[in-house]
Amino acid sequence: MDDRTVSLEIQERVGWIWINRPEKRNAMPDAAWQRLSQCLREAEAAGVRAIIISGRGGYFAAGADIVEFEETKATPEAARASFASVDGACHLIRTLSIPVVAGIDGYAVGAGLELAASCDIRIVTQGARLGITASKMGITPGYGHIARLWELVGTAHALDLLLTGRLITAQDGWRMGLVTEVVESSDLLWPTCQRWAAMLAERAPLTVRWVKQAIRSMVFDGLMREVTDDAGEATLCYATEDFHEAVQAFRERRSPTFRGR
Repeated sequence: MDDRTVSLEIQERVGWIWINRPEKRNAMPDAAWQRLSQCLREAEAAGVRAIIISGRGGYFAAGADIVEFEETKATPEAARASFASVDGACHLIRTLSIPVVAGIDGYAVGAGLELAASCDIRIVTQGARLGITASKMGITPGYGHIARLWELVGTAHALDLLLTGRLITAQDGWRMGLVTEVVESSDLLWPTCQRWAAMLAERAPLTVRWVKQAIRSMVFDGLMREVTDDAGEATLCYATEDFHEAVQAFRERRSPTFRGR
């Protein structure tokens, strides 16, 4: 992976972070998540007042790259390192002092939706599809990802999305509270993201920082306070037969047969 897979452009007071792997629907290997964290830190250090994360080629991010799972989840240590790459980028977004806008077209699925849920604002095209398909892959989302989703949509909708693994429309996401604004077409996505980012960049930075910190402390930190080893528990699933069956089924383009072991 080179730096073009995830890249940073700075335009005045706004940092644009692009995911550019359209041949894989912008599915992100571990190295891309690490690069995303690097771009976020570079944008903050450059003094931007807002960040936009979006994808090239008509996609946001179709999750982590399943093709590399047999390598990145081969051992408990590898699984924990892989988990940390995704969770670290999402956690960093939540702790940044500046607001982050997600511009979503095409698919925001699995870790792609976890990424979007970490952002402060989500702008979604009418034709986009959103979902966390862990239950179809025999894997377990981490507490942090579940908590961020729950914070946005509440218990009933979080259970719906996590248990069924179904993909929902942009309008469904808006009704759940997952989506901030729906735009009719892809042509309107980036101008709308720019409008939101420009508006946020004009606001008082200390107020923005305080609001992000206060909401995180009141809602998210309370949920996570009792969690001592998120990666340890969440990565146990990678040693199961069901997980390996799901990866093999993905490669063979068939539905997996889960046996609960």
